Amino acid sequence: MSIDALIRFYLKYNIFMSILIYTHEYPPFKGGIATSTEKIAKILSIKHQVYVCCPTHGISNIKDLELKNLIIIRKNFLGGKNFKKIPLSQYIQGLNFLKKTVKEINPEYIFYLGEEAEIVGGLLNNKKIKQIVRIAGSGITSVLENNNIFSIVKKKYMYRVYKNSSQLIAVSKNTRELMLKSNYFDNPNKIKLIYNGIDKEFIEKKVNQNIRHQLGYSDKDFILITVSRILPRKGQDNVIKALSKIPNKDIKYICIGSGKYFDNFMKLVKKYNLEDRVFFLGEMDRANIHKFYDCSDISILCNRTWNKKIEGLPNVGLEAMGRSKGLIGSKGTGTEELIKDKVNGLIVNGENVDDIKDKILYAYNNKKLVKEMGTNALKLVKENFSDEQMKKKYLDLFNES
Repeated sequence: MSIDALIRFYLKYNIFMSILIYTHEYPPFKGGIATSTEKIAKILSIKHQVYVCCPTHGISNIKDLELKNLIIIRKNFLGGKNFKKIPLSQYIQGLNFLKKTVKEINPEYIFYLGEEAEIVGGLLNNKKIKQIVRIAGSGITSVLENNNIFSIVKKKYMYRVYKNSSQLIAVSKNTRELMLKSNYFDNPNKIKLIYNGIDKEFIEKKVNQNIRHQLGYSDKDFILITVSRILPRKGQDNVIKALSKIPNKDIKYICIGSGKYFDNFMKLVKKYNLEDRVFFLGEMDRANIHKFYDCSDISILCNRTWNKKIEGLPNVGLEAMGRSKGLIGSKGTGTEELIKDKVNGLIVNGENVDDIKDKILYAYNNKKLVKEMGTNALKLVKENFSDEQMKKKYLDLFNES
């Protein structure tokens, strides 16, 4: 029986395939790759036996998600939560960890998520096991198009794992275009576009605006929200600078998330005397994050290329739209794919503070349109970015590989 026939037989009679997901970012680590990896693992475990191979992030006694057919295998990397600051070490430890796990599990597939995982996969250089790579896009600009000494070594192994893989997943059209233009993806037939989806339960949670009043906002306040790690690439600093040019104190800004640039951005807030308008609320549990979207008027993601990294398609943009919020998002990033200008959001130049200021003022002065944009945003998510669509495409992936 051929491999393809065997796979069809497995799926038809619910005989599980063994899939090993390897990543350096998995909850409780925060970020898009971690969130997406957990979601993909849960999806694949519907029909297959899934193992997730990942670091502990220096956290002891992690209570991992317990699902049938999903097993999380963790290793405490040297450096604990700061293991990524020892780059060579993380790859050597990762390779040994992956080799040991592959030997014990003998999976039929290895699925790599994240640039660090791709490098470890290239070091492993296993050509006998079928492999799949999910590519968000930032590694293309920060590594593959970078010619410093460290990137030259990294891209050798990233290219190797791309060559060894049967399928390459692009998370957005923008990412796919970057891949097609790059010399490191020499077989365009391998590239498949699969968007992230938003689960129905999240979309259908009862609207709860109590947070708005608990935070001391009045009904006349116009609230912008960004849910993201605090980094220049995410653009919170440029939103703060834009607000400094807007004297209207009714326009407020909430930032949800954490990151090493928190102190830098707080200095900006103080520099521009915006302490009563800009609020950093730290990380929030996903079970409650919908309440913060609900208390806002519009979401804003002024992503920009920073440290040679570009944004793929942020989950938080889909989340905001799934809570009926229009989105102010940057052109030239995956976020732009979500936005039809002045229909479900506003397209902005994330590098241009004056343009950000103008788009914020436009939203404030067109509150009725902002509500309509929220309605249209929800419609877009339901029609094009549903959890069911994502599930089908990822499960179908293993029919095609």
